Amino acid sequence: MKTGIKRYLLSAAVAFAGVCAAHAGPYEGAPRTFLFNPAQDICFKDTAEYKKDGPYVIGFSNAGLGDSWRVVMQHSIMKAAAEHKDQIKQLIITDAGHDDAKQVADVQDLISRQVDILIVSANTEQALDPAITRATKRGIPVVMVDRRISSDNFVSFVTASDTMMGRLFAQWIVEKLNGKGNVIMLAGQAGSSPNEIRTRAAMQVFNQHPDIKILDTVYSDWSPVKGKQVMQAAISKYGHDINAVWSAHGLQTPGSIEAFVEAGWKDGEIPPHTTSDVNGPLQLALQHKVPMLEIGYPPAMGGVSVEVALKVLAGQTVPCTYTINSQIATTDGDETASIRRDLPISEMVVKDGPADMLVTGGMGPGYNPSSYSVDYPR
Repeated sequence: MKTGIKRYLLSAAVAFAGVCAAHAGPYEGAPRTFLFNPAQDICFKDTAEYKKDGPYVIGFSNAGLGDSWRVVMQHSIMKAAAEHKDQIKQLIITDAGHDDAKQVADVQDLISRQVDILIVSANTEQALDPAITRATKRGIPVVMVDRRISSDNFVSFVTASDTMMGRLFAQWIVEKLNGKGNVIMLAGQAGSSPNEIRTRAAMQVFNQHPDIKILDTVYSDWSPVKGKQVMQAAISKYGHDINAVWSAHGLQTPGSIEAFVEAGWKDGEIPPHTTSDVNGPLQLALQHKVPMLEIGYPPAMGGVSVEVALKVLAGQTVPCTYTINSQIATTDGDETASIRRDLPISEMVVKDGPADMLVTGGMGPGYNPSSYSVDYPR
């Protein structure tokens, strides 16, 4: 590709990303995970057997509302239901409180209420599999969102590609460390599909580089508080032997950076970190000069899952995995040979916004998760 064309494409990507920044709405464009997928064949599901007349009753089984990302994701579902009142008679929402047994009971309850379709975000991939498999065998279509089950016993999975995130996070760290160094894996919730898939994908990269050593894998449960606690312990144990922190999402990343700051690491000395979606890590990266890669995992996928559910009930063919786009951002000077950004973190961050704000929420200007209300069919 000629240099002029490269520059044009890069400037176009940056301009486009600026349009899609913090408050500009949901992502546009085809997902890179689809466009650059080397597989010649993509899995699609024929949903003719589920076609029926509306209006429909949709059941949404949420793993829980334990963090800001999940709150915005549920609001995105409510917003989409409100926008399709002509097709949706009722949206029934359950909250499992991140308890597997409660979510299994929730799914069974939704089935007994004769929902036309289930949207499920599974707390853990193994525990929910039998319940979702039973629903599917009973002829109830299931659309997974954000978190899937271990089997493929559902119609479609709406996500932003955990595999891509895990690999790109790891590849960026490898290249930042020039192929040699020590990494802490700051994981999320053990057993949840986003964490497990991202971790497996990261190790597919790290295992190709014998001079990259994983010092430890610690679990944050997607919490900045716990993230800080486990990183304090890691810093106490490994100190300056830590060369990078692979973080499975941005929810726990602020706690990690705070742990380094409180341990006496100066600005510019804190190891490279990865992150997603959350405003706080971006603020801290700029404040403390932390090299950072941000890859979006937009909670707007909640609303997309409603759109996919309606396509299933209309008998339309849908992809087995429905990926939405993810923007890529880095701190200045921290692009690598493989990882090129759509925009700088300095343009993505909301400098005076709250730390737990979702900058990839796609809910539009004026959105406030603490006061959000919408008249959806219930």
